[in-house]
Amino acid sequence: MKYFLYIFTYLLLGASCSSPSRPIDYGTELTATDSICLSIDEHTHYESKSIFQFEENGHEYLSFLNEKASYKVHIYDLDTKQVIKTIHLQKEGRNAMPSTNGCFPLSSKHFLITTWNGVFGIINEKGEVENKNSFWKDSVNFHAFDHICCMSYTYRPAIIKDSILYFSQSLLKYPRKKDEWDKIPIFAYADLHKKKLGWTELRYPSIFNKDEIDYILYDPEISYTYTGKEVVVSLGQYDSIFVSSDFKHKKAYNAKSHYLPHVRPVSQNLQIDLFKTIHDRGLQPHYHHLMYDKYRKVFYRFALMPDDNIKPFSNNPHQSFSIIILNKDYEIIGETKFPGNTYAHHLCFVGKKGLYISENNENNPQFDENKLVFRCFTLQGRKK
Repeated sequence: MKYFLYIFTYLLLGASCSSPSRPIDYGTELTATDSICLSIDEHTHYESKSIFQFEENGHEYLSFLNEKASYKVHIYDLDTKQVIKTIHLQKEGRNAMPSTNGCFPLSSKHFLITTWNGVFGIINEKGEVENKNSFWKDSVNFHAFDHICCMSYTYRPAIIKDSILYFSQSLLKYPRKKDEWDKIPIFAYADLHKKKLGWTELRYPSIFNKDEIDYILYDPEISYTYTGKEVVVSLGQYDSIFVSSDFKHKKAYNAKSHYLPHVRPVSQNLQIDLFKTIHDRGLQPHYHHLMYDKYRKVFYRFALMPDDNIKPFSNNPHQSFSIIILNKDYEIIGETKFPGNTYAHHLCFVGKKGLYISENNENNPQFDENKLVFRCFTLQGRKK
């Protein structure tokens, strides 16, 4: 039972435009342009842990999982800014997908739904489950598999290649010894046709220097993205990113922020008061999203600045952040810093025009809970 308390604590922890600061000494920066405004009704909460852009027949859409206010997925047409379709998820019955934590669009008619209870499946636009899988037979067992989670809150999209679904593993084999990490898979996989489950050979780096015990936990804070050929992995407290083309071998590339000191993983003591733990984590520099921009062939790595004013369970960060820009060869070509109290950095997506970051931060004077507002940022050469 105590493991469940620790894991619950872990999940809780995991839980108007202002011009960004100038980058330091690179030739590329992100520049604010126009914004888009998407209407929401009284049954939709502006926050979502799972928003993903996708294209179909030349049109650009945004899927929005509305798990806070109602159990639905809204599909927005990004040209008209209107909801064109709503998928009703079910909590009971044959098509039930309870405890949903993510929704990834496979097309405008099919969606991958992931949950906290080890169940994942593909549903159609009517909310009917067409392919359902479970990797926990009787109860939670982190020596079998970790949760499966496709979300944008910390960017972790679905990776499906040749009918194989790959998903990250953060708590796998907890508690872990410090010399075991290079044997722990970063990803597991599920063959959607054969319903076979397994682990990849891509392992964590040996950067964790303490043994985990019942109350000591490392959260790798993993974020990853996929180019269609390579998976690129970012860990929350490590300067480098890791690239693999075969889910077996990896190569490290420097992706350190100019605004942060060198960072290494810090373990969490779950015996300490939860509010103090959240406050202490806010003081630690760390990295957040890693996103691939297929339109411009660049990567965006978000770096969160230390902040001593973190509010427990608040999703409206005071903290400032920067975005490191890397080219297709994983070379840093720019970094732009953004102010605190303005953006909701956990709500963002890549679109045809640029990188969209939400302005639905309750600390923003222009905040309006009745609409979704995203500011578009485009790549520009830095003015000398």
